[in-house]
Parts: sequence; C-alpha cells; structure tokens
Amino acid sequence: MTRDVIEMEKNKHGVYVPKKNPPVGLWALGGLAAAGALAAGAYLWKKSRQEDAATSDDEPVSGGEPSTSGTVTTAGITWTKVRPLPKPADVPSFDLTTNWGKTPGDLRPLFALMEIVSGIAGSGRIFAIISKREAGFVASAHNASKQEVAASRLAYENAKERNQPLKYGPESAEFGSGGLFGALAPYFLWTGVVAVKDRAPLLSSRPEIMFLPRVAAFGAVVYMQRVITNHRIDDHADIKVGWARPSLLRSGRGGSTYQAVRTRFFEDAEVLGIDLEDTSTIPANLVVKDWPGVTSVFEQLVGELPTQIGG
Repeated sequence: MTRDVIEMEKNKHGVYVPKKNPPVGLWALGGLAAAGALAAGAYLWKKSRQEDAATSDDEPVSGGEPSTSGTVTTAGITWTKVRPLPKPADVPSFDLTTNWGKTPGDLRPLFALMEIVSGIAGSGRIFAIISKREAGFVASAHNASKQEVAASRLAYENAKERNQPLKYGPESAEFGSGGLFGALAPYFLWTGVVAVKDRAPLLSSRPEIMFLPRVAAFGAVVYMQRVITNHRIDDHADIKVGWARPSLLRSGRGGSTYQAVRTRFFEDAEVLGIDLEDTSTIPANLVVKDWPGVTSVFEQLVGELPTQIGG
C-alpha cells in the first residue's frame, strides 16, 4: 500500500502548506527511506485533499496517518506505544456514511470514537469541521507564525504559576499550535489539570505529541467538554468561537471577531458537505450530561501514554 507524498513549505505566516507543483513520490508504509520526510516538511496527503475533489457520502475519502501501531516518527521525534487510527470495526454501530461530506474516510472512525467516548452526541461531525479549518485534516499541521508563537508564550506565562509544571514548558511556549485540531501547545499539555491535577497525562510530554492523532483527539474532546460546560453556547458555531478564543463567548460576543469566526464555521461546514441542520446526526444542541471524565476519555482514546525514544 502506498500514498502520495506532498512536499510542504512555510508560507509568509509561518504555516506549512503544499508546495506549488510538488514532486510526487511514494510513501511506503514502514519504509525507512522516508523516515526523515516529516522533519523535512513532507506530509501525507491524498490527491483528494490536494485537489479538494467533491466526494459523495457513499465514497469516503482516505486520509490521515497510516494505521500502523507501535513506533511512529513524526517531526523528527520517534514515539513508541502509539495506537493506530481506529477503523470502522472499532465503531461498529456508528454511521460513517451519512452526513460526513468530504471528511476523509480513515479519519471518520476517529471522529466517531471521539463522540462515543465523550458521550457528546453529534460532536463527531463538529470535530471534522473544526479539523478542516485548523489543520486541513493533516495530523502534523503546525502553525509557528509570529502571532501564534506569541499566543503560546502568553498562554504559558499566564498559566504556569497556577497549573502543574510542564516538563517541556519553555518548549511549549515557543511552539505555537498544531495537530489535527489546532491546539495551542501549553494548554494542550495541560489538558485535564483542572479535573485531575498532577495526574493529567501530558504534563511530561513534548508538545510534538499533539501530532499523534489519538492524543490530539484526547485534547480536543476535553476542550470541547470544557467549552460547553463553562460557556453559554447558543448553537454549533459558538463551539468554534470558543475554540478560537473563549473570551469571545463572554465580552466579545456579538463583536466583529465573534461574527467572523461563526461565518467561517458555517462556510467550512458547507464546503465540507456537512449539514448542520440534520438533527438525525447532529442534535440541535450538544450536551455533556454523559461526560465520563478525563481519565476514562484518555484510557479509551489513547490508552498507554506514547513515549519519546528519539529526536
């Protein structure tokens, strides 16, 4: 089995994007020759993502990271104890065809599992819309623009005194954001501290662990639960507003930035082909009454914490 390799380059904002007219090679799963590709800025993209081709719900696109287990190298760091992406058999009762639009087929089971594990009915397709905007469905997406790094520095400085220490705190401050859901590095590594304090699972991890899809999913699920629990959420677009900046749901509600984030969310849903008014797949309001807790979510999505063994 092979995949196209699309070379990436930084744009003027410090964000990795596909090069124009990129040379196309083949990524052989398990091949050592490509081990340094991600560190050099190459990402796995299917042609359907590159071309944004329209796809029916009956023909899910393939995308995401290879479904291999054990050891994975990404961004120059090797991790062990990495679980593969979930497959349809892992979510047997979940509808992976209806109202997913052009969501990549091999990421649909991940988004579905996030919904099942969290108990937040309808959240799977919302996670898909968020991932489209934040990462273009690329697990190793990394925003290291000046603006984003300034935001991660501020996040670290503002919260390091009240939260448990991060082993890689300074590194997270200089990281910016990334992963499937555009997580700001310090906050991502602090995922779960409010609920479980020093038992939060990512306190000793490097920020690059967010490039592992299941770990990114854990952070996203906990964050969505907190947004819904702690803020007034009028509709699905308000969740994306909270993703961008929680203060917009308070003092910024109704302002130009608030409205701009909402507009982009609705546009993303339309382009992706997800019908937000289909209440058979996305309830009108997402609720967290069945939230199982941080520890349970981590165990079901990630299992054993991936460990850095190189880089």
